[in-house]
Amino acid sequence: MNKLQIFKNAEFGEIRIVEVESNPYAVGSDVAKSLEYSIPHKAVRDHCRGVLTWNVPHPQSPEKEQEVLVIPEGDIYRLIVKAADQSRNPVIKEKAERFERWIFDEVLPSIRKYDMYATEELLNDPDLAIKAFTALKEERARRIKAESTNAILMHVNKTYTATEIAKELGFKSATSLNNDLANRKIQFKQNETWVLYSKYADKGYVEIKQDVLDNGRVIYHRRWTQIGREFLVKMYQRKAS
Repeated sequence: MNKLQIFKNAEFGEIRIVEVESNPYAVGSDVAKSLEYSIPHKAVRDHCRGVLTWNVPHPQSPEKEQEVLVIPEGDIYRLIVKAADQSRNPVIKEKAERFERWIFDEVLPSIRKYDMYATEELLNDPDLAIKAFTALKEERARRIKAESTNAILMHVNKTYTATEIAKELGFKSATSLNNDLANRKIQFKQNETWVLYSKYADKGYVEIKQDVLDNGRVIYHRRWTQIGREFLVKMYQRKAS
C-alpha cells in the first residue's frame, strides 16, 4: 500500500487509508464522522495520541493535495471506545460496534494480506523468498502487537479506587497510599480532596466526578484511570528494585 486507498461502506461512508512507515493510518476526520462525532477534528485532537499531519489528494481536485490529520490503529480504537462510552444513545453504541468490526475484520486485514502465489518464482530466487518471508514475519509481528494493543484498549475506560490500588501495591489502606503519594510530592489535599500536583495533573491519571447532595453540598469522587494505575505500579516497582 504505497498510496491512498479509499474504503467505502454503505453505512459508514468512506475511510481514507495511507501508509506511514509500512503501517496503515486512517484520516482521522473520516473515522470521527463515521462514528457521528459532532465536531470530528476536535474528537481527533482530544482523544488521539499518535496524530500525524499528512498530504493526500484533494477529493474534488485529485491533482492537488490536501493536508489532513491521520491516525494509527490504536487511535482508531480510541475513537471507537470513546464514541461507545460517551454516547447515551444505544443506536450510536451499536453503530460503534459495527464500525469496529468493519475496520478490524475487513479493512485492515485486506490491507495486510500477502499473496504468496508465485511459489515457483520464490523457489528459483532465494533472495526474493527471503524478502517475502521477512515481510510476512514482520507483518505477523505487527498484527500481534496490534491485537495486544486492542486488548489493552478494551480496558482503557476502567477506573480504580484508591483502596483497590492500595491493595494491589501492598499498602494497608487507601489512607496509607494517599499519605505516601503526598510525601512523594505527587498529590496534596485541598478541600478534603486529594489533588495531583501540576506536574502530573494533565497526564490523565485520575478522573474526578462530583455529586450534589439534597442539601446542596458537593461531594467529589476521585478514581484512578488505567494510565494512572500503570504509573503507580511502575513507580513502586522501581522503588522495590
